[in-house]
Amino acid sequence: MKTYKILFILTLTLLFSCNDDFMEKYPKNAATVPTFFTTYENFKSYSWQFYAWYSGYTLNATQFDSYTDNGMDGQTGVNAYATDQIIEPTSGGEWYYSRIRVIHQMLDNIDNSSMTDTEKKHWKSVGYFFKSQEYLRLMTAFGDVIWVDKVLGSSDNDILYGPATPRLEIAKKILEMLQYAQQNIKKDGDGRNTVNLNVVNALMSRFGLFEGTWEKYHQLSSETDYKKYLQASFDASSALIAAIPNIHGNYNELFNSYDLTSVNSVLLFKVFYVGKNGHMINRSMGANPTPYQASSDLVQSYLCTDGKPIWTSSSYQGPADGNATMDVEFLNRDRRLYYSICPPYRVNTTFPQNKDMSNVSPTGVAKDAYFMNLMASISTSTAPKIMPVHQWNDELVREMPHFSSGGGRYNMAQGYNAVTGGYYPWKIYTPANQGSGDGNDAPIYRMGEVLVNHAEVAWELGKFDQSVADATINKLRTRGNIATMKVSDITSSFDPKRDKGGWAPSSGDKVQGTPDYEVDPVLWEIRRERRVELYCEGFRFNDIKRWAKGKYISQQLFGAWVKKAEYEDERHIVIGAKTPATPAVANFTLPLAGDDGTVMPNNPSVSEGRVYVREKPSPGWLNKQYLSPIPLNELTLNPELKQNPGWRSPDTGN
Repeated sequence: MKTYKILFILTLTLLFSCNDDFMEKYPKNAATVPTFFTTYENFKSYSWQFYAWYSGYTLNATQFDSYTDNGMDGQTGVNAYATDQIIEPTSGGEWYYSRIRVIHQMLDNIDNSSMTDTEKKHWKSVGYFFKSQEYLRLMTAFGDVIWVDKVLGSSDNDILYGPATPRLEIAKKILEMLQYAQQNIKKDGDGRNTVNLNVVNALMSRFGLFEGTWEKYHQLSSETDYKKYLQASFDASSALIAAIPNIHGNYNELFNSYDLTSVNSVLLFKVFYVGKNGHMINRSMGANPTPYQASSDLVQSYLCTDGKPIWTSSSYQGPADGNATMDVEFLNRDRRLYYSICPPYRVNTTFPQNKDMSNVSPTGVAKDAYFMNLMASISTSTAPKIMPVHQWNDELVREMPHFSSGGGRYNMAQGYNAVTGGYYPWKIYTPANQGSGDGNDAPIYRMGEVLVNHAEVAWELGKFDQSVADATINKLRTRGNIATMKVSDITSSFDPKRDKGGWAPSSGDKVQGTPDYEVDPVLWEIRRERRVELYCEGFRFNDIKRWAKGKYISQQLFGAWVKKAEYEDERHIVIGAKTPATPAVANFTLPLAGDDGTVMPNNPSVSEGRVYVREKPSPGWLNKQYLSPIPLNELTLNPELKQNPGWRSPDTGN
């Protein structure tokens, strides 16, 4: 069946090929359309190509949260959104409508088909679902966008060269389409891993929360208006929680299983095949240089086993300021941390080493093996987190944290699986088949997201209480092996690092945002839960934007906290064969914030022979970045379009 779908998608690509001209306005094969769209099976076959649009796992900054406070570039440590390095594209980007045209090839031919009314409503619902996804993508990026409600022809100049539709109108249209789909789609869709009622509700849960909070925190609409979206999200997630009350018991298996078919809390997923259409993330993350890394700010956000933040927890083994080496910092923490950021370890191997475990020996130091033993006990055979870490050619990495900075002095002649800051993201990690394309399936909609959506939207509607916490957050915490949330315990002193507002944009910011606000203690914990549950799934950047909290991206990000003496030793220097070869604390080369201290990945320094220096002082987050710039060629082609505030236009250069 899967092979059939792939072949049919290729056939449809030829039959309904899109024009690459402006807005794809000319249907090349119009004569073939009426004869194709006849039966239910015709529509089902045509719809397979919609699923191919999901990228699943993608090696980019969005996937790894590297435009946020969660992570950064794996080598430079620089965030382009914090350093004013985003420029207006000439073309491309997210401003494309080709998929909407493909969807309307189907929608425009439903009424004239031979299907029953019920079948027609089902396929209209499927079309509306995918169209809603596309407009959510466009609206998230640009705000006002062009609304298309049919396959465009050469005479549709009022749309092709007309003004964009205001964001608030686009949002209303998305809501209407999803409400129609909720009422008319087949409950079970067209089989497992197709769009059904649960999947529609998952998108409504996501969209309603996004739009409701965007309009609230950016002050775009009245409370009555934005709460319509919040209520729609609440109702959809409530229905899902009732339909699927239990979540999958192993967090790691959600992202590293080779077949998610039997995992009912994954509602829709992208299928990958080993060596065929594999996503290649493991190959790329196991090569030199590793392109993305996590931040200490993210690591510190994971709770301790007693359900408290590291600043107030008696379970935390480090000092009160949080400055601890990873072997201490990772003790007694949420298991999602262990599944997401590779825990610390050290082993001895021969040099050059063999490509199996036969040449691995313990260091004899208990702390070096602690997390290897822990991961062996909490991993499963279907989705193992094997330590030592496998590089793409199955060579074994001798230790974590594993640094690429310091001129290569501390990587022990293993430049791969290395980042400048030391926090190596391995949430998407399967050690097998890394050289030929990885086949672990990727969740698109899953109940973990629905639960954090529901918790947040319940708070926004004034409905969050202990019963909601138990139905949402506490299911996730139980799976993470940490104490559950007791809402009455969360006071203003629960987390002393909570965002208390008071930030103002830089004086050079051309676009003034909404006033900064203090985050309620309970909402802060709900947002924390969302942050750790959805890390490395591409949500954080848009979450920060909808909350109007761009200031989170302005902060200096750090890597792991290290002791110089633990790296200036024979273990590192002799094997690394870097000059000077004599171990001495005075020769330590990693850029640190302090004597022994946290690594500063974006400190201007030499890293693997390259110098990274900012061309100008960093202004931090600029509020114009809440919306993306429209490509300059689109503004030239259509003078009715207006550039988003603060970005350069082709006519004025400003």
